[in-house]
Amino acid sequence: MGQCLDLEDCGTQNRERARFCARCGIPLKGAFLKTRYEILGLTGKDRKTVTLRAVDRHGNVSVMVRAAIPAETSAEERENFLQDAELAISLSAGIHEAGSIRVTDYGQDGPVAFFVKSEYDLQERLATSRIVARVGNTIFSARSAQEDAENNDEDMQTQLRIAIPAPVTPKVAPKTPTPLTLAETPQPVAHDWLAEGNLAYERGYYTAALAAYEQTIQQHATSVDGWSGKGATLLHLERPEEALQAYDYALTLQPNAPELWTARASVLRALHRPDEEMQCYERALAYDANFVYAWSGRGMALAEQNQPQEALLAFDRALLLDSGQSVIWQAMSDTLYILHRYDEALIAIHRALELDSKNPALLDTQGNILRRMKTPEKALIIHEQALQLAPNNATVWFDKANDLRDLRRFAEALVAYDQALVFDATLASAWYNRGNVLAALRMYEDALESYDHALQYDGGLSSAWYNKGSLLHELQRDEEALLAFDRALAVDIHYIAAWNNKGLSLFALGHLDEALAALDQATSFAPEEPDAWYNKAVVLEKLGRKQEALSCQEWARTLEEQARHVGA
Repeated sequence: MGQCLDLEDCGTQNRERARFCARCGIPLKGAFLKTRYEILGLTGKDRKTVTLRAVDRHGNVSVMVRAAIPAETSAEERENFLQDAELAISLSAGIHEAGSIRVTDYGQDGPVAFFVKSEYDLQERLATSRIVARVGNTIFSARSAQEDAENNDEDMQTQLRIAIPAPVTPKVAPKTPTPLTLAETPQPVAHDWLAEGNLAYERGYYTAALAAYEQTIQQHATSVDGWSGKGATLLHLERPEEALQAYDYALTLQPNAPELWTARASVLRALHRPDEEMQCYERALAYDANFVYAWSGRGMALAEQNQPQEALLAFDRALLLDSGQSVIWQAMSDTLYILHRYDEALIAIHRALELDSKNPALLDTQGNILRRMKTPEKALIIHEQALQLAPNNATVWFDKANDLRDLRRFAEALVAYDQALVFDATLASAWYNRGNVLAALRMYEDALESYDHALQYDGGLSSAWYNKGSLLHELQRDEEALLAFDRALAVDIHYIAAWNNKGLSLFALGHLDEALAALDQATSFAPEEPDAWYNKAVVLEKLGRKQEALSCQEWARTLEEQARHVGA
Protein backbone atom coordinates (compact mmCIF):
# COMPACT_ATOMS: atom_id res chain seq x y z
CA MET A 1 0.00 0.00 0.00
CA GLY A 2 2.30 2.80 1.16
CA GLN A 3 1.92 6.18 -0.48
CA CYS A 4 -1.43 8.01 -0.47
CA LEU A 5 -3.26 7.86 -3.81
CA ASP A 6 -3.88 11.62 -3.66
CA LEU A 7 -0.43 12.51 -4.93
CA GLU A 8 -1.41 16.09 -5.74
CA ASP A 9 -2.50 17.32 -2.31
CA CYS A 10 -1.26 14.66 0.11
CA GLY A 11 1.22 11.99 -1.06
CA THR A 12 1.84 10.85 2.52
CA GLN A 13 3.97 7.73 2.98
CA ASN A 14 1.99 5.39 5.22
CA ARG A 15 3.15 2.45 7.26
CA GLU A 16 3.16 -0.93 5.58
CA ARG A 17 -0.22 -2.73 5.51
CA ALA A 18 -2.18 0.40 6.44
CA ARG A 19 -5.59 0.63 4.79
CA PHE A 20 -6.22 4.35 5.06
CA CYS A 21 -3.94 7.36 4.67
CA ALA A 22 -2.81 8.59 8.07
CA ARG A 23 -3.08 12.22 6.93
CA CYS A 24 -6.20 12.59 4.75
CA GLY A 25 -7.94 9.28 5.58
CA ILE A 26 -8.76 8.05 2.06
CA PRO A 27 -8.32 4.33 1.25
CA LEU A 28 -4.92 3.23 -0.03
CA LYS A 29 -4.22 1.11 -3.08
CA GLY A 30 -4.94 -2.55 -2.33
CA ALA A 31 -7.24 -1.77 0.60
CA PHE A 32 -10.62 -3.53 0.82
CA LEU A 33 -13.80 -1.68 1.79
CA LYS A 34 -16.28 -3.92 3.62
CA THR A 35 -13.90 -6.81 2.73
CA ARG A 36 -15.40 -6.63 -0.76
CA TYR A 37 -14.27 -3.64 -2.86
CA GLU A 38 -10.54 -3.64 -3.63
CA ILE A 39 -9.17 -0.14 -4.32
CA LEU A 40 -7.00 0.11 -7.45
CA GLY A 41 -6.42 3.82 -8.02
CA LEU A 42 -7.62 7.43 -7.87
CA THR A 43 -9.50 8.80 -10.87
CA GLY A 44 -10.75 12.15 -9.64
CA LYS A 45 -11.06 14.53 -6.71
CA ASP A 46 -12.94 17.62 -5.70
CA ARG A 47 -12.73 19.62 -2.49
CA LYS A 48 -14.38 17.06 -0.20
CA THR A 49 -14.68 13.76 -2.11
CA VAL A 50 -12.56 11.38 -4.16
CA THR A 51 -13.50 8.94 -6.92
CA LEU A 52 -11.64 5.63 -6.80
CA ARG A 53 -11.31 2.81 -9.30
CA ALA A 54 -12.05 -0.55 -7.65
CA VAL A 55 -13.03 -4.19 -8.20
CA ASP A 56 -16.00 -5.86 -6.56
CA ARG A 57 -14.35 -9.16 -5.60
CA HIS A 58 -17.72 -10.86 -5.08
CA GLY A 59 -18.03 -11.02 -8.85
CA ASN A 60 -14.72 -9.57 -10.09
CA VAL A 61 -16.63 -6.65 -11.59
CA SER A 62 -15.07 -3.21 -12.13
CA VAL A 63 -16.78 -0.49 -10.07
CA MET A 64 -16.24 3.12 -9.05
CA VAL A 65 -16.16 4.14 -5.39
CA ARG A 66 -17.08 7.67 -4.38
CA ALA A 67 -15.80 8.51 -0.88
CA ALA A 68 -15.98 11.52 1.42
CA ILE A 69 -12.46 12.65 2.40
CA PRO A 70 -12.28 12.18 6.19
CA ALA A 71 -9.84 15.06 6.72
CA GLU A 72 -12.05 17.49 4.75
CA THR A 73 -15.51 16.53 6.06
CA SER A 74 -17.26 16.62 9.42
CA ALA A 75 -19.25 13.75 10.93
CA GLU A 76 -22.46 15.56 9.96
CA GLU A 77 -21.30 15.95 6.35
CA ARG A 78 -20.43 12.26 6.14
CA GLU A 79 -23.86 11.36 7.53
CA ASN A 80 -25.50 13.55 4.88
CA PHE A 81 -23.28 11.91 2.27
CA LEU A 82 -24.60 8.46 3.29
CA GLN A 83 -28.19 9.68 3.27
CA ASP A 84 -27.71 10.94 -0.27
CA ALA A 85 -26.22 7.55 -1.22
CA GLU A 86 -29.26 5.75 0.21
CA LEU A 87 -31.55 7.95 -1.90
CA ALA A 88 -29.40 7.29 -4.98
CA ILE A 89 -29.76 3.53 -4.51
CA SER A 90 -33.54 3.78 -4.37
CA LEU A 91 -33.55 5.90 -7.55
CA SER A 92 -31.15 3.50 -9.28
CA ALA A 93 -33.55 0.60 -8.76
CA GLY A 94 -35.70 1.92 -11.59
CA ILE A 95 -32.84 2.17 -14.12
CA HIS A 96 -32.66 -0.73 -16.57
CA GLU A 97 -30.95 0.74 -19.64
CA ALA A 98 -27.80 -1.08 -20.76
CA GLY A 99 -24.66 0.96 -20.04
CA SER A 100 -26.34 3.25 -17.52
CA ILE A 101 -24.53 3.99 -14.24
CA ARG A 102 -26.26 2.95 -11.02
CA VAL A 103 -25.47 3.26 -7.32
CA THR A 104 -25.39 -0.29 -5.99
CA ASP A 105 -24.03 -0.12 -2.44
CA TYR A 106 -23.00 2.31 0.27
CA GLY A 107 -21.70 2.30 3.81
CA GLN A 108 -19.07 3.31 6.34
CA ASP A 109 -15.74 1.53 6.68
CA GLY A 110 -13.26 2.86 9.20
CA PRO A 111 -13.07 6.64 8.72
CA VAL A 112 -14.53 6.53 5.19
CA ALA A 113 -18.16 7.03 4.12
CA PHE A 114 -18.61 5.78 0.55
CA PHE A 115 -20.97 4.55 -2.13
CA VAL A 116 -20.38 2.24 -5.09
CA LYS A 117 -21.32 2.91 -8.71
CA SER A 118 -21.36 0.32 -11.48
CA GLU A 119 -22.57 0.02 -15.04
CA TYR A 120 -25.92 -1.72 -15.53
CA ASP A 121 -25.18 -4.93 -17.42
CA LEU A 122 -28.27 -5.88 -19.46
CA GLN A 123 -26.76 -9.13 -20.74
CA GLU A 124 -25.99 -10.24 -17.19
CA ARG A 125 -29.55 -9.48 -16.13
CA LEU A 126 -30.96 -11.40 -19.13
CA ALA A 127 -28.70 -14.32 -18.37
CA THR A 128 -29.78 -14.53 -14.76
CA SER A 129 -33.44 -14.35 -15.85
CA ARG A 130 -33.00 -17.54 -17.93
CA ILE A 131 -31.79 -19.93 -15.25
CA VAL A 132 -32.48 -23.49 -16.40
CA ALA A 133 -32.60 -26.86 -14.70
CA ARG A 134 -31.01 -29.75 -16.61
CA VAL A 135 -32.15 -33.35 -16.10
CA GLY A 136 -30.31 -35.85 -18.25
CA ASN A 137 -30.33 -34.38 -21.78
CA THR A 138 -33.55 -32.39 -21.32
CA ILE A 139 -33.60 -28.70 -20.37
CA PHE A 140 -36.55 -27.21 -18.50
CA SER A 141 -37.09 -23.53 -17.77
CA ALA A 142 -36.85 -22.80 -14.10
CA ARG A 143 -40.07 -20.79 -14.01
CA SER A 144 -42.18 -20.27 -10.96
CA ALA A 145 -45.52 -21.97 -10.40
CA GLN A 146 -47.19 -18.58 -10.82
CA GLU A 147 -45.58 -18.16 -14.26
CA ASP A 148 -46.75 -21.62 -15.24
CA ALA A 149 -50.26 -20.75 -14.11
CA GLU A 150 -50.27 -17.54 -16.14
CA ASN A 151 -48.69 -18.92 -19.32
CA ASN A 152 -50.09 -22.48 -19.46
CA ASP A 153 -53.45 -22.23 -17.75
CA GLU A 154 -55.27 -24.38 -20.34
CA ASP A 155 -52.69 -27.18 -20.31
CA MET A 156 -51.94 -27.35 -16.61
CA GLN A 157 -54.11 -30.40 -15.91
CA THR A 158 -52.66 -32.57 -18.69
CA GLN A 159 -49.07 -31.28 -18.78
CA LEU A 160 -46.52 -34.08 -18.47
CA ARG A 161 -43.93 -33.28 -15.83
CA ILE A 162 -40.80 -35.27 -15.17
CA ALA A 163 -40.45 -36.01 -11.50
CA ILE A 164 -37.02 -35.70 -9.90
CA PRO A 165 -36.89 -37.94 -6.86
CA ALA A 166 -35.48 -36.44 -3.71
CA PRO A 167 -32.19 -37.97 -2.59
CA VAL A 168 -32.62 -40.71 -0.02
CA THR A 169 -30.67 -40.29 3.19
CA PRO A 170 -29.47 -43.72 4.34
CA LYS A 171 -30.43 -44.65 7.85
CA VAL A 172 -27.42 -45.37 10.00
CA ALA A 173 -27.68 -46.65 13.56
CA PRO A 174 -26.38 -44.02 15.95
CA LYS A 175 -23.06 -44.70 17.60
CA THR A 176 -22.67 -44.61 21.33
CA PRO A 177 -20.19 -41.81 22.11
CA THR A 178 -16.90 -43.01 23.52
CA PRO A 179 -15.52 -40.97 26.42
CA LEU A 180 -12.30 -39.07 25.57
CA THR A 181 -9.18 -39.80 27.49
CA LEU A 182 -7.25 -36.90 29.08
CA ALA A 183 -4.68 -37.01 26.30
CA GLU A 184 -7.42 -36.77 23.66
CA THR A 185 -9.21 -33.78 25.24
CA PRO A 186 -8.82 -30.74 22.92
CA GLN A 187 -6.93 -27.90 24.55
CA PRO A 188 -8.42 -24.36 24.37
CA VAL A 189 -6.75 -22.13 21.76
CA ALA A 190 -5.31 -18.90 23.19
CA HIS A 191 -6.92 -15.74 21.80
CA ASP A 192 -4.41 -13.76 19.72
CA TRP A 193 -5.56 -10.26 20.63
CA LEU A 194 -2.45 -8.64 19.14
CA ALA A 195 -3.13 -10.17 15.72
CA GLU A 196 -6.77 -9.09 15.95
CA GLY A 197 -5.71 -5.56 16.89
CA ASN A 198 -3.28 -5.36 13.97
CA LEU A 199 -5.93 -6.63 11.54
CA ALA A 200 -8.56 -4.19 12.80
CA TYR A 201 -6.04 -1.33 12.64
CA GLU A 202 -5.10 -2.17 9.06
CA ARG A 203 -8.78 -2.25 8.10
CA GLY A 204 -9.44 1.07 9.77
CA TYR A 205 -11.64 -0.28 12.57
CA TYR A 206 -9.87 1.82 15.16
CA THR A 207 -12.34 1.36 18.01
CA ALA A 208 -12.13 -2.42 17.64
CA ALA A 209 -8.34 -2.21 17.28
CA LEU A 210 -8.08 -0.22 20.49
CA ALA A 211 -10.15 -2.79 22.38
CA ALA A 212 -7.96 -5.62 21.07
CA TYR A 213 -4.73 -3.84 21.96
CA GLU A 214 -6.05 -3.20 25.45
CA GLN A 215 -6.85 -6.92 25.79
CA THR A 216 -3.29 -7.63 24.61
CA ILE A 217 -1.92 -5.39 27.33
CA GLN A 218 -4.14 -6.98 29.98
CA GLN A 219 -2.74 -10.41 29.07
CA HIS A 220 0.84 -9.22 28.53
CA ALA A 221 1.53 -5.92 30.27
CA THR A 222 5.03 -5.81 28.78
CA SER A 223 3.94 -6.20 25.13
CA VAL A 224 5.75 -3.41 23.29
CA ASP A 225 3.71 -4.10 20.15
CA GLY A 226 0.51 -3.85 22.16
CA TRP A 227 1.42 -0.47 23.64
CA SER A 228 2.74 0.81 20.29
CA GLY A 229 -0.42 -0.33 18.49
CA LYS A 230 -2.52 1.37 21.15
CA GLY A 231 -0.59 4.62 20.64
CA ALA A 232 -1.00 4.54 16.85
CA THR A 233 -4.72 3.78 17.19
CA LEU A 234 -5.35 6.56 19.70
CA LEU A 235 -3.65 9.01 17.33
CA HIS A 236 -6.07 7.95 14.57
CA LEU A 237 -8.94 8.41 17.01
CA GLU A 238 -7.71 11.99 17.59
CA ARG A 239 -6.74 11.32 21.18
CA PRO A 240 -3.09 12.43 20.99
CA GLU A 241 -2.58 13.00 24.72
CA GLU A 242 -3.48 9.36 25.43
CA ALA A 243 -1.43 8.23 22.43
CA LEU A 244 1.57 9.97 23.93
CA GLN A 245 1.08 8.10 27.22
CA ALA A 246 0.94 4.78 25.34
CA TYR A 247 4.18 5.48 23.48
CA ASP A 248 5.82 6.66 26.69
CA TYR A 249 5.03 3.34 28.33
CA ALA A 250 6.25 1.41 25.27
CA LEU A 251 9.53 3.33 25.54
CA THR A 252 9.94 2.33 29.19
CA LEU A 253 9.88 -1.26 27.94
CA GLN A 254 12.13 -0.70 24.91
CA PRO A 255 13.89 2.67 25.27
CA ASN A 256 16.40 2.06 22.48
CA ALA A 257 13.84 1.57 19.64
CA PRO A 258 14.24 4.37 17.05
CA GLU A 259 10.88 3.57 15.45
CA LEU A 260 9.12 4.24 18.77
CA TRP A 261 10.88 7.58 19.21
CA THR A 262 9.96 8.54 15.64
CA ALA A 263 6.34 7.52 16.22
CA ARG A 264 6.29 9.57 19.44
CA ALA A 265 7.57 12.55 17.41
CA SER A 266 4.54 12.25 15.09
CA VAL A 267 2.23 12.49 18.12
CA LEU A 268 4.06 15.59 19.36
CA ARG A 269 3.66 17.14 15.90
CA ALA A 270 -0.10 16.64 16.23
CA LEU A 271 0.10 18.30 19.66
CA HIS A 272 2.07 21.26 18.19
CA ARG A 273 5.01 20.73 20.53
CA PRO A 274 7.91 21.23 18.08
CA ASP A 275 10.77 21.33 20.59
CA GLU A 276 9.85 17.96 22.07
CA GLU A 277 9.25 16.58 18.57
CA MET A 278 12.81 17.48 17.63
CA GLN A 279 14.13 15.85 20.82
CA CYS A 280 12.44 12.60 19.79
CA TYR A 281 14.18 12.60 16.42
CA GLU A 282 17.47 13.20 18.20
CA ARG A 283 16.82 10.24 20.53
CA ALA A 284 15.89 8.01 17.59
CA LEU A 285 19.11 8.93 15.78
CA ALA A 286 21.15 8.41 18.92
CA TYR A 287 20.08 4.75 18.89
CA ASP A 288 20.31 4.36 15.10
CA ALA A 289 22.17 7.07 13.23
CA ASN A 290 21.01 5.53 9.94
CA PHE A 291 17.27 5.45 10.66
CA VAL A 292 16.05 7.13 7.47
CA TYR A 293 12.54 7.96 8.72
CA ALA A 294 13.94 9.89 11.66
CA TRP A 295 16.12 11.95 9.30
CA SER A 296 13.26 12.66 6.89
CA GLY A 297 10.84 13.45 9.74
CA ARG A 298 13.42 15.77 11.26
CA GLY A 299 13.82 17.55 7.92
CA MET A 300 10.06 18.03 7.54
CA ALA A 301 9.83 19.42 11.08
CA LEU A 302 12.72 21.84 10.51
CA ALA A 303 11.14 23.07 7.27
CA GLU A 304 7.85 23.70 9.10
CA GLN A 305 9.78 25.60 11.81
CA ASN A 306 11.29 27.91 9.17
CA GLN A 307 14.77 26.48 9.46
CA PRO A 308 15.33 25.60 5.79
CA GLN A 309 19.12 25.31 5.89
CA GLU A 310 18.99 22.77 8.72
CA ALA A 311 16.14 20.96 6.95
CA LEU A 312 18.31 20.55 3.85
CA LEU A 313 21.05 18.89 5.89
CA ALA A 314 18.54 16.40 7.27
CA PHE A 315 17.14 15.65 3.80
CA ASP A 316 20.69 15.17 2.50
CA ARG A 317 21.36 12.57 5.18
CA ALA A 318 18.07 10.77 4.53
CA LEU A 319 18.78 10.59 0.80
CA LEU A 320 22.30 9.29 1.39
CA LEU A 321 20.67 6.41 3.27
CA ASP A 322 17.83 5.87 0.78
CA SER A 323 17.96 7.82 -2.47
CA GLY A 324 14.82 6.11 -3.76
CA GLN A 325 12.38 8.22 -1.72
CA SER A 326 10.62 10.59 -4.13
CA VAL A 327 8.79 12.28 -1.25
CA ILE A 328 12.11 13.36 0.31
CA TRP A 329 13.40 14.67 -3.03
CA GLN A 330 10.20 16.69 -3.35
CA ALA A 331 10.55 18.05 0.20
CA MET A 332 14.13 19.05 -0.59
CA SER A 333 13.01 20.78 -3.80
CA ASP A 334 10.29 22.68 -1.93
CA THR A 335 12.81 23.85 0.66
CA LEU A 336 15.30 25.00 -1.99
CA TYR A 337 12.44 26.81 -3.74
CA ILE A 338 11.68 28.75 -0.54
CA LEU A 339 15.36 29.77 -0.43
CA HIS A 340 15.15 30.96 -4.08
CA ARG A 341 17.80 28.40 -5.03
CA TYR A 342 15.89 27.51 -8.16
CA ASP A 343 18.66 25.72 -10.07
CA GLU A 344 19.14 23.27 -7.21
CA ALA A 345 15.38 22.95 -6.66
CA LEU A 346 15.02 21.96 -10.31
CA ILE A 347 17.69 19.24 -9.95
CA ALA A 348 15.93 17.83 -6.86
CA ILE A 349 12.52 17.73 -8.54
CA HIS A 350 14.07 16.01 -11.57
CA ARG A 351 15.36 13.28 -9.23
CA ALA A 352 11.87 12.91 -7.75
CA LEU A 353 10.38 12.61 -11.26
CA GLU A 354 12.93 9.94 -12.19
CA LEU A 355 11.39 7.86 -9.40
CA ASP A 356 7.76 8.86 -10.00
CA SER A 357 7.39 10.20 -13.53
CA LYS A 358 3.58 10.10 -13.58
CA ASN A 359 3.09 12.23 -10.47
CA PRO A 360 1.24 15.44 -11.48
CA ALA A 361 2.19 17.18 -8.22
CA LEU A 362 5.88 16.78 -9.04
CA LEU A 363 5.34 18.08 -12.56
CA ASP A 364 3.42 21.04 -11.16
CA THR A 365 6.34 21.86 -8.85
CA GLN A 366 8.78 21.59 -11.76
CA GLY A 367 6.66 24.01 -13.80
CA ASN A 368 6.52 26.53 -10.95
CA ILE A 369 10.29 26.44 -10.58
CA LEU A 370 10.72 27.09 -14.31
CA ARG A 371 8.35 30.06 -14.12
CA ARG A 372 10.37 31.45 -11.20
CA MET A 373 13.45 31.06 -13.39
CA LYS A 374 11.82 33.46 -15.87
CA THR A 375 11.09 30.75 -18.44
CA PRO A 376 7.27 30.68 -18.49
CA GLU A 377 7.20 29.12 -21.96
CA LYS A 378 8.97 26.02 -20.54
CA ALA A 379 6.77 26.07 -17.46
CA LEU A 380 3.66 26.06 -19.64
CA ILE A 381 4.78 22.85 -21.40
CA ILE A 382 5.30 21.10 -18.06
CA HIS A 383 1.97 22.26 -16.62
CA GLU A 384 0.17 20.99 -19.70
CA GLN A 385 1.82 17.60 -19.14
CA ALA A 386 0.58 17.66 -15.53
CA LEU A 387 -2.95 18.42 -16.73
CA GLN A 388 -2.89 15.36 -18.98
CA LEU A 389 -2.44 13.31 -15.79
CA ALA A 390 -4.77 15.39 -13.58
CA PRO A 391 -7.25 17.26 -15.80
CA ASN A 392 -9.52 18.14 -12.86
CA ASN A 393 -6.82 19.63 -10.63
CA ALA A 394 -7.59 23.27 -9.80
CA THR A 395 -4.05 24.05 -8.66
CA VAL A 396 -2.44 22.92 -11.91
CA TRP A 397 -4.96 24.95 -13.96
CA PHE A 398 -4.11 27.95 -11.74
CA ASP A 399 -0.39 27.50 -12.33
CA LYS A 400 -0.91 27.13 -16.08
CA ALA A 401 -2.87 30.39 -16.02
CA ASN A 402 0.04 32.08 -14.24
CA ASP A 403 2.38 30.92 -17.03
CA LEU A 404 0.04 32.42 -19.65
CA ARG A 405 -0.23 35.64 -17.64
CA ASP A 406 3.57 35.97 -17.53
CA LEU A 407 3.61 35.40 -21.29
CA ARG A 408 1.04 38.23 -21.56
CA ARG A 409 -1.42 35.88 -23.23
CA PHE A 410 -4.16 37.40 -21.10
CA ALA A 411 -7.23 36.03 -22.87
CA GLU A 412 -5.92 32.46 -22.59
CA ALA A 413 -4.90 33.06 -18.98
CA LEU A 414 -8.44 34.17 -18.18
CA VAL A 415 -9.83 30.91 -19.62
CA ALA A 416 -7.37 28.89 -17.51
CA TYR A 417 -8.24 30.79 -14.30
CA ASP A 418 -11.92 30.15 -15.01
CA GLN A 419 -11.18 26.45 -15.46
CA ALA A 420 -9.37 26.35 -12.11
CA LEU A 421 -12.41 27.92 -10.48
CA VAL A 422 -14.70 25.31 -12.04
CA PHE A 423 -12.86 22.70 -9.97
CA ASP A 424 -12.42 24.86 -6.84
CA ALA A 425 -14.59 27.96 -6.62
CA THR A 426 -13.01 28.84 -3.24
CA LEU A 427 -9.48 29.30 -4.63
CA ALA A 428 -8.89 32.91 -3.56
CA SER A 429 -5.57 33.22 -5.39
CA ALA A 430 -7.24 32.28 -8.68
CA TRP A 431 -9.93 34.93 -8.20
CA TYR A 432 -7.22 37.47 -7.32
CA ASN A 433 -4.98 36.74 -10.33
CA ARG A 434 -8.06 36.62 -12.54
CA GLY A 435 -8.84 40.15 -11.34
CA ASN A 436 -5.32 41.28 -12.26
CA VAL A 437 -5.70 39.87 -15.78
CA LEU A 438 -9.10 41.54 -16.20
CA ALA A 439 -7.55 44.83 -15.06
CA ALA A 440 -4.77 44.38 -17.64
CA LEU A 441 -7.51 43.89 -20.25
CA ARG A 442 -9.13 47.12 -18.95
CA MET A 443 -12.25 45.22 -17.87
CA TYR A 444 -12.34 47.14 -14.61
CA GLU A 445 -15.83 46.32 -13.33
CA ASP A 446 -15.24 42.60 -13.93
CA ALA A 447 -11.89 42.91 -12.19
CA LEU A 448 -13.52 44.49 -9.13
CA GLU A 449 -16.03 41.66 -8.99
CA SER A 450 -13.19 39.12 -9.16
CA TYR A 451 -11.34 40.85 -6.30
CA ASP A 452 -14.54 40.72 -4.25
CA HIS A 453 -14.73 36.96 -4.79
CA ALA A 454 -11.10 36.60 -3.70
CA LEU A 455 -11.80 38.57 -0.52
CA GLN A 456 -14.93 36.53 0.15
CA TYR A 457 -12.71 33.45 0.53
CA ASP A 458 -9.67 35.21 2.05
CA GLY A 459 -10.47 38.49 3.74
CA GLY A 460 -6.84 38.86 4.79
CA LEU A 461 -5.52 39.06 1.23
CA SER A 462 -4.04 42.55 1.55
CA SER A 463 -2.91 42.75 -2.08
CA ALA A 464 -6.51 42.17 -3.23
CA TRP A 465 -7.68 45.05 -1.02
CA TYR A 466 -4.88 47.23 -2.41
CA ASN A 467 -5.60 46.39 -6.06
CA LYS A 468 -9.31 46.93 -5.51
CA GLY A 469 -8.58 50.33 -3.98
CA SER A 470 -6.26 51.28 -6.83
CA LEU A 471 -8.90 50.38 -9.44
CA LEU A 472 -11.55 52.36 -7.56
CA HIS A 473 -9.18 55.35 -7.51
CA GLU A 474 -8.71 55.01 -11.28
CA LEU A 475 -12.51 54.97 -11.63
CA GLN A 476 -12.68 58.14 -9.44
CA ARG A 477 -14.59 56.28 -6.74
CA ASP A 478 -12.23 57.53 -4.05
CA GLU A 479 -14.54 57.17 -1.04
CA GLU A 480 -14.78 53.43 -1.76
CA ALA A 481 -11.05 53.33 -2.53
CA LEU A 482 -10.23 54.68 0.93
CA LEU A 483 -12.19 51.85 2.56
CA ALA A 484 -10.21 49.28 0.54
CA PHE A 485 -6.84 50.90 1.36
CA ASP A 486 -7.71 50.96 5.06
CA ARG A 487 -8.56 47.24 4.92
CA ALA A 488 -5.19 46.54 3.28
CA LEU A 489 -3.39 48.54 5.97
CA ALA A 490 -5.34 46.77 8.72
CA VAL A 491 -3.73 43.55 7.49
CA ASP A 492 -0.26 45.06 6.91
CA ILE A 493 0.49 48.43 8.51
CA HIS A 494 3.77 48.62 6.57
CA TYR A 495 2.10 48.28 3.13
CA ILE A 496 3.95 51.23 1.52
CA ALA A 497 1.99 51.28 -1.75
CA ALA A 498 -1.30 51.35 0.18
CA TRP A 499 -0.17 54.39 2.18
CA ASN A 500 0.92 56.10 -1.06
CA ASN A 501 -2.32 55.41 -2.93
CA LYS A 502 -4.42 56.29 0.11
CA GLY A 503 -2.67 59.65 0.01
CA LEU A 504 -3.65 60.03 -3.67
CA SER A 505 -7.33 59.28 -2.94
CA LEU A 506 -7.38 61.73 -0.03
CA PHE A 507 -5.79 64.35 -2.29
CA ALA A 508 -8.45 63.70 -4.96
CA LEU A 509 -11.15 64.24 -2.32
CA GLY A 510 -9.51 67.51 -1.20
CA HIS A 511 -8.44 66.19 2.22
CA LEU A 512 -4.95 67.67 1.93
CA ASP A 513 -3.78 67.38 5.54
CA GLU A 514 -4.88 63.73 5.72
CA ALA A 515 -3.24 63.09 2.35
CA LEU A 516 0.03 64.53 3.64
CA ALA A 517 -0.19 62.37 6.78
CA ALA A 518 -0.63 59.22 4.65
CA LEU A 519 2.33 60.13 2.44
CA ASP A 520 4.42 60.86 5.55
CA GLN A 521 3.76 57.26 6.60
CA ALA A 522 4.86 56.03 3.16
CA THR A 523 8.13 57.99 3.23
CA SER A 524 8.89 57.05 6.83
CA PHE A 525 8.41 53.30 6.17
CA ALA A 526 10.25 53.41 2.80
CA PRO A 527 12.45 56.52 2.58
CA GLU A 528 14.19 55.12 -0.51
CA GLU A 529 11.01 55.10 -2.66
CA PRO A 530 10.90 58.20 -4.94
CA ASP A 531 7.17 58.00 -5.86
CA ALA A 532 5.95 58.83 -2.36
CA TRP A 533 8.36 61.82 -2.22
CA TYR A 534 7.05 63.16 -5.56
CA ASN A 535 3.45 62.79 -4.38
CA LYS A 536 4.31 64.45 -1.09
CA ALA A 537 5.78 67.38 -3.03
CA VAL A 538 2.50 67.81 -4.94
CA VAL A 539 0.47 67.92 -1.72
CA LEU A 540 2.87 70.39 -0.09
CA GLU A 541 2.70 72.59 -3.20
CA LYS A 542 -1.09 72.59 -2.96
CA LEU A 543 -0.85 73.53 0.73
CA GLY A 544 1.36 76.51 -0.19
CA ARG A 545 4.48 75.03 1.44
CA LYS A 546 6.60 75.58 -1.64
CA GLN A 547 10.09 75.26 -0.11
CA GLU A 548 9.24 71.90 1.47
CA ALA A 549 7.72 70.79 -1.82
CA LEU A 550 10.93 71.70 -3.65
CA SER A 551 13.04 69.78 -1.13
CA CYS A 552 10.87 66.66 -1.61
CA GLN A 553 11.19 66.91 -5.40
CA GLU A 554 14.97 67.23 -5.23
CA TRP A 555 15.23 64.25 -2.90
CA ALA A 556 13.02 62.14 -5.20
CA ARG A 557 15.31 62.98 -8.16
CA THR A 558 18.37 62.04 -6.08
CA LEU A 559 16.83 58.65 -5.26
CA GLU A 560 16.05 58.00 -8.93
CA GLU A 561 19.62 58.92 -9.91
CA GLN A 562 21.04 56.56 -7.27
CA ALA A 563 18.79 53.77 -8.53
CA ARG A 564 20.02 54.28 -12.11
CA HIS A 565 23.65 54.05 -10.99
CA VAL A 566 22.96 50.86 -9.05
CA GLY A 567 21.16 49.41 -12.07
CA ALA A 568 24.08 50.29 -14.34
